[in-house]
Amino acid sequence: MKTRTPNREKEQKELARLNLEAARPKGAYYLLFAMIVLTVIYIVDEITSNMNSAMQPYVLFDLFSIGSRSVSGPEYKAAINTVAPWTVASNLFLIITPFYKALSDKYGRRVFLMINTVGMGLGMLIVMTSRSVVQYILGMLFMMFFTPNDMQVLYIMETAPKEKRATYSFVAKGIALISVSLIGVLSRLFLRETEPGSWRMVYLIPVIVALVVGGGCYFLMRETPVFLEQRRAFLSLSPEQRQARAAEDAKSGTAEEGGVFKALKFIFVNKQLRWILIAGFLFFATTFYTSYYATVLEGAMSTDMVSTALIIYPLVNGVVTILSGFFSDRMGRKKVCLLLGGLALVGLLLFVLACRLGWGPVAAGIFYGCSIGGLWSMSDTLILTMPAESSPSGMRSSVMGTISVLIGSGMFIGQALFIVCQNFISMDLLFLIVCLPFMALSLLVLMTKVKETKNVDLDNITADTFK
Repeated sequence: MKTRTPNREKEQKELARLNLEAARPKGAYYLLFAMIVLTVIYIVDEITSNMNSAMQPYVLFDLFSIGSRSVSGPEYKAAINTVAPWTVASNLFLIITPFYKALSDKYGRRVFLMINTVGMGLGMLIVMTSRSVVQYILGMLFMMFFTPNDMQVLYIMETAPKEKRATYSFVAKGIALISVSLIGVLSRLFLRETEPGSWRMVYLIPVIVALVVGGGCYFLMRETPVFLEQRRAFLSLSPEQRQARAAEDAKSGTAEEGGVFKALKFIFVNKQLRWILIAGFLFFATTFYTSYYATVLEGAMSTDMVSTALIIYPLVNGVVTILSGFFSDRMGRKKVCLLLGGLALVGLLLFVLACRLGWGPVAAGIFYGCSIGGLWSMSDTLILTMPAESSPSGMRSSVMGTISVLIGSGMFIGQALFIVCQNFISMDLLFLIVCLPFMALSLLVLMTKVKETKNVDLDNITADTFK
């Protein structure tokens, strides 16, 4: 009789644990409860993602001791030139991200849902307590490492009914985006032009929520059914069956277990994912403007007016996002991307005009909300929804993490152009010169080369599904 290896024994223990997890009955309202928890985590994610950009002028005024509080002066430009390269450097995290994210294909989604949420809270805490530029940059980088992982999105997609995946995802994100208006509310409550350090209090409540919810979600949430099914199926295979499956994988370019290098090969071999990558690369070159919109607002209006715009734009952004989810499940991913990309383009143009021509904070907030509503909703479709709906379940998380690294080079190009050109061209005009052409080209690639993924069965995707 052949003796089991320690590794095999470990796998059998894991299989027994997962079988127990899968056998546990779910309450009648578990899906509703799960969506509420995931929406709260989405709120934490979106507030963390937007906090740096919204507070950037006030943090720089304080930490760089800029007494004039002018975003057009040489002191502020010098501060931007100090901080902005670190934003570009944060793209190097994208090299690590897929290795980190791929671990959830083996160890489960739940533990990484907790780690990401707590990590975002700790990053905001480091920024909030920073007394030096170095500590601020460290906190900012900490936040930037955890926000792109979007484990809550994968959790929703692997928990929601397949015919409602996009609806659930976009409704959760829409609510989260509307909640970003809390940054504007907190700014009105705590931000004072006469108190340079008043920006710190804006971080306090989001930090507390992130740490409490992040720690609690591990005990409150169940593992996703798609992960349980995929992992249990793999662990149930004998060594001989795995060898046979590996031989099949070599021909098809996919695998039962994820991994960065397997995912990398699959992305370039698979025509569907390759074109999604190209469209995403072009579109993500435009996202740099979301890091500097507050500087454009601060240069065009008073701090109180900026706070008003910070309340308005998340409301519009959230409405656009929620509507895009409903339209995506009805119209399909490609058609809704055409609408969203067009909205991002036109909204950005009108936002720049609103700031330049003095249309006021309400108009600026509405147009910026429309622009980033279209931008991020289309980005989520390109980077999260369509890759997830084009990848086998065993390597879905790995593909999503790896494709984000490849797209990161597009973000690097846009950010690098901004850092160089902002010394010679005003920020708002630079938004238009760089962003509008890249947006249009991305839409052209998406509409002509990528196949529709609406209503695809996540459990039965193979390398041949979109040939």
